[in-house]
Amino acid sequence: MNDLATRLVKAPLKIEFSKIADHYDTFKMEFDLLSENNDDPIGMWLKNIRARGKIIDENEPLLQLLIELHRKIDILNARLDNQSKEYTKLDSICNLDSIGHNILVFRDDCLEIGENYYARLDIAIFPIRKMPMFFEALAKNKAKIILMHNRDIVDFDGYIASKERANIREEKLKNKI
Repeated sequence: MNDLATRLVKAPLKIEFSKIADHYDTFKMEFDLLSENNDDPIGMWLKNIRARGKIIDENEPLLQLLIELHRKIDILNARLDNQSKEYTKLDSICNLDSIGHNILVFRDDCLEIGENYYARLDIAIFPIRKMPMFFEALAKNKAKIILMHNRDIVDFDGYIASKERANIREEKLKNKI
């Protein structure tokens, strides 16, 4: 329970989730498919170039933008061809109230204490992607994240840090007024 002492930041995000129950293999397969190791072809190309040390840091933001434009065009082409990514159907969609490092606080009581869940979360990060995770319900509205991909952990923690900085700036502004 020491993880609940983590600083929390307000984050009104939607999360889709289901109890694991007898569906662990299905959820784990999707979790693995959404992993950092299963990027699209342009993502794999970028990783290969980085591995060879060919990217200079000042080019990285421009390259990321171009890659995201390429991905958007791929998405539009798939829609025109009536193709779409299929995700495993999850039972519930709820809103989070706040998040902390490894902690999710739901706005409503929607969890069963002690149950393990699989979830997908979309947060304002770049590049936008589905962030799969497994979590354990610690209370009816609090959960501890027990498994995420490394890249998602970094982005999740970065999102929390940016929300904390924004809150600090907001407080400073309030105190000046």
